[in-house]
Amino acid sequence: MIGNKTILFLRHLLILLCFMAGINNMIAQDDSTALVLDPIVVTGTRIQQQKSKVPASITIVNRSVLERSGESNILPLLNSQIPGFFLNARNPVGYGVGPESGGNISLRGVSGSPNTQVLILIDGQPQFMGIFGHPIADAYTASDVERVEVLRGAASLLYGSNAMGGAINIITRDVKKDGLHGQARASIGSFNTQILSGHVGFKKDEFKLFAAANREQSDGFRKDANDEFSNTTAFIKANYQVNEQFSLSADANIADATYYHPGFTSMPLQIDGRSYLRGRASISLDNAFEKVSGALRAFYNYGNHDFDTGFKSNDFNRGITFYQNIHFFDRSILTLGVDYKEFGGMGENNEIPPPARIGLNIDHTIKETEGYAILQHGFSESFSINAGWRFVDNSIYGSNTVPGVGLAYEISDQGVFKANASKAFRSPTVNDLFFFAPANQDLQPEELWNYEVSFGQHLAQNRLRLEVTAFLMEGENLVQVVPTGNPGPPQRRNTGEFNNKGIELQVSFTANDHVDIMANYSYLDASTSVLFAPTHQLNFQTNYKQDKWQFQTGFQLINGLRTSLDPDISLENYLLLDAKTSYDLLRNLKLFIEVNNLLDVTYVTQSGFPMPGASVLGGVSVHF
Repeated sequence: MIGNKTILFLRHLLILLCFMAGINNMIAQDDSTALVLDPIVVTGTRIQQQKSKVPASITIVNRSVLERSGESNILPLLNSQIPGFFLNARNPVGYGVGPESGGNISLRGVSGSPNTQVLILIDGQPQFMGIFGHPIADAYTASDVERVEVLRGAASLLYGSNAMGGAINIITRDVKKDGLHGQARASIGSFNTQILSGHVGFKKDEFKLFAAANREQSDGFRKDANDEFSNTTAFIKANYQVNEQFSLSADANIADATYYHPGFTSMPLQIDGRSYLRGRASISLDNAFEKVSGALRAFYNYGNHDFDTGFKSNDFNRGITFYQNIHFFDRSILTLGVDYKEFGGMGENNEIPPPARIGLNIDHTIKETEGYAILQHGFSESFSINAGWRFVDNSIYGSNTVPGVGLAYEISDQGVFKANASKAFRSPTVNDLFFFAPANQDLQPEELWNYEVSFGQHLAQNRLRLEVTAFLMEGENLVQVVPTGNPGPPQRRNTGEFNNKGIELQVSFTANDHVDIMANYSYLDASTSVLFAPTHQLNFQTNYKQDKWQFQTGFQLINGLRTSLDPDISLENYLLLDAKTSYDLLRNLKLFIEVNNLLDVTYVTQSGFPMPGASVLGGVSVHF
């Protein structure tokens, strides 16, 4: 018997498909001479590939969108640009770390606090805190980023552990113009929020150099507690084209932040300061021959955390990636790769009694060695399949396998149908295995199967672009803290499971040279109660440019957001309206101002932590 939720899910899918068909009929015309843009992506495969030929659902946020937004961190922008993506926050700027901090990511309802099931990568290399396994939200500065590619859905076939809900691949800046050039930006606003940023780029012959520095701080807005935040980041990247076949690149960045945890409104805190220093470095040798291309890359990520509560930690996440794409015939590519990584560290807290310091003051290291093969084969110019297999050897739980298969069929020059099924997993973290009384060294990896179909259509001479996706996720072996049935504390065990299904819709429309519109909608039907995963989410944005003026307005509608696992706390519903404008005072000088939460809505994204009301930020940007 079909349940009511399944009927509702199918009804949503039917409505959206009819909507797309209706638009197609209304504005259908002879598009035989239209130029259809098919962006190139690298996240859905290990090779540059047209997005239409990649079976996975990928959303691209390019540099022009980052520039126009003015965001100092990329994550708030993704919150409005990516269907099914949600980010909890509580400060004008910054997210913090540790229990009850912001910056928790949800993608297709795969969520948690902290979230260890959505993987963030920098140039294809995994980035997460070595002990607790989560990304550090304050480390992803927009000035360092060329574009962001978000793979929605299982991504472990390509990237291994933690990519259950998806992968967010941050692609660092590329210097494209010869000579020396740069930008400086300064802004100030409500709650004494101050943001300073600057970058320079240099290109001569085969050598490129890029460097950036940023500083953001805020006094916070809570009157009952201290919620100050400050963060200083620096980034540098160098590229050298050795010859036609080989290129060498290296980059490094550092983030030094201090965050004051204000506590719940029912129990405000005054002295819970948390400082954290995060660093990262990588080096890459890329090769490109006629029939073979790939890369050898090494990365190192580390962190030092120091909390007023007595907790301190040093963690690391390091590894090597080697892969080669072998071209067979005209339409076949075999990708063979090997990944090796080590992650872990040591935590300490001398404020708690020695018997409770389980796993602390000990260096822990987990090692993973992985090999994978992915075949991309085009039966014709319009029909292609991808199939692959990853083998994982983990030093704690043993081995695991990750299969996946997908297809892409270009119905016409303007339409494409995709379908895929893939497994994904998350290895237990150092915290899961070793820390405190619930620790359990017998844990197995969490696992998920993701099934999805999507349809994309370009209309009105490529001015209107639509994409609708339906997905089903089935997860099992989730690590949960449960009673043991014996005297003593509860224990982490593989007992949880979930079934998430939903619909995602993306629409973009370029009316003319002055106006463009973007909207996305997601519907989620989750079988279990999960944090930071709204049932309905609608984002809408319109951009208008005329002479020296630029205007941007948008809203976010959230319905059915769970902000606490307490069943007595009601779901959150709200509508946020934002507006931005800028004026080119001189050729290289721009003035800008933005108003967030224009309607001064009272809302929360996590129970007990109110969000700021209406706020203003304004400043100046100089190019040279």
